[in-house]
Amino acid sequence: MTEQRRSGIGAIATKYGLILGVLAFVAFLAITLTGITENWLSTVVVVALLIVLMVLAHQDFRKTHAGMITYGQALGCGTLLASIAALLRGILMYGYVKYINTGFFVAAARMQRAAIEARGLTGEQAQRAMSLTAHFLTPVGLLVTSVIAGVIGGFIVALIVSIFTQKSDGASYDSRPLG
Repeated sequence: MTEQRRSGIGAIATKYGLILGVLAFVAFLAITLTGITENWLSTVVVVALLIVLMVLAHQDFRKTHAGMITYGQALGCGTLLASIAALLRGILMYGYVKYINTGFFVAAARMQRAAIEARGLTGEQAQRAMSLTAHFLTPVGLLVTSVIAGVIGGFIVALIVSIFTQKSDGASYDSRPLG
């Protein structure tokens, strides 16, 4: 009888997190290089990838754990997966905007200014709005906001996905009668 090796949550989350981080960066590159300006499109693509890879990670865990994964294990795995992916994507984006596409933020600032003017803000209001976003229009600002948004968004997605992927044998519940 051969014993199947049991992979831990950390190893599985790391594997799928690295895959997601690279795929999310490729999606960012594709959207950036094609000139698509709809920010929601990148978000939809990354969330769809996150859901698919989270489900696959949960299935991978269940394969080596008698078909079981508790809600807590699924939530932990999904959150760790999303955190690793957010960190990797943020680092790759940082490298891209810092060393490869150094004009990224100049173009982003122009688009931001055009959006502000389209809303009809006055000169002073527009300047104040631009100064608020200036901190985020840097490589470090992009890295920090990308990681924070990825971790929080990933946790929320993990909360929901884990409801559907959990499967326990029920042994964790005390079924003894009261009294």
